[in-house]
Amino acid sequence: MPKLRRHIARVKGAGFIFWHARHELYHALLGVAWAWALREVWGEFHVKWLLLSVFGSLLPDFEHLVYFVTYGRKDPYTTKIKQFLKNGQWRMVTVFIENGHKKNTDLSYHNFYVIAFLLLGATVAFLFDWNSWVILFGAMVTHYLFDIFDDIVTLGYINPNWKRWGKGKRKKRA
Repeated sequence: MPKLRRHIARVKGAGFIFWHARHELYHALLGVAWAWALREVWGEFHVKWLLLSVFGSLLPDFEHLVYFVTYGRKDPYTTKIKQFLKNGQWRMVTVFIENGHKKNTDLSYHNFYVIAFLLLGATVAFLFDWNSWVILFGAMVTHYLFDIFDDIVTLGYINPNWKRWGKGKRKKRA
């Protein structure tokens, strides 16, 4: 009987993690919606377009991983995550990231300039019938727009990182 209980506990832990990581599911659903909208515009549908759209809607969050292992590796936010991972505290790291990722304002590409560049790229690609680029760039734009909307809902304002280019000036942290 004890083995069965441990197995159930693992499943409950996985459900907990998936629930608190639902933000990524929202991004994937936006990718599906973007592919559906383009299906309506172009009058055709390909599974590869759907997969590319979902990939594009998740791609901007790859920057969080890049931050974690490169230019933000010594940040207190990152060191706390590493501490949770080192101790096997998966539930704690999940909740910490869910609640704390909005305070991580040092990401280089989460800003209005990148959104404008991607929007311009999607428009040019649309004019030249480069469908895959329209799908990819447009899905990335939906990701960033959702994040801005999420900032307004959760924080009550637009996070300052959206208004600057690059990493910004690094503040000396205590």
